[in-house]
Amino acid sequence: MEWKLFAGAGVFLVVTSSVYWFVSYEDAGTTLLALGVLSVLMVAGWLLVQSRKVGLRPEDRGDATQADGAGDLGYFPSLSVWPFVVAVGAVLIANGLVFGVWLGLAGGLLLFVGLVGYAVEAGSAGSAGS
Repeated sequence: MEWKLFAGAGVFLVVTSSVYWFVSYEDAGTTLLALGVLSVLMVAGWLLVQSRKVGLRPEDRGDATQADGAGDLGYFPSLSVWPFVVAVGAVLIANGLVFGVWLGLAGGLLLFVGLVGYAVEAGSAGSAGS
């Protein structure tokens, strides 16, 4: 069902971007809408492939019971500060394009530290659970 929702959003964005182009003839907005179409359709395609691999899940069947959905749901990461550190590093890199290379370098360093910290934390949490 999820892939159908994203495919519908992609069709909506195709119509919206087409109307936008013919009404405004503005390049930047049309390009951004086209990128939105591509990203939504990419997610729809990935979800379609996953649904064919997994098959019908209990939540997709009308005759399913609660017991059909019981069991392990997978790995969920614990609360962590590292995603925030990665985000701050990415924002500093983007601001470095405006304010100077020094800010971009500081952001790159912070982004690297955040990615390494998050990977180490996720690796130790994954090995502790097994």
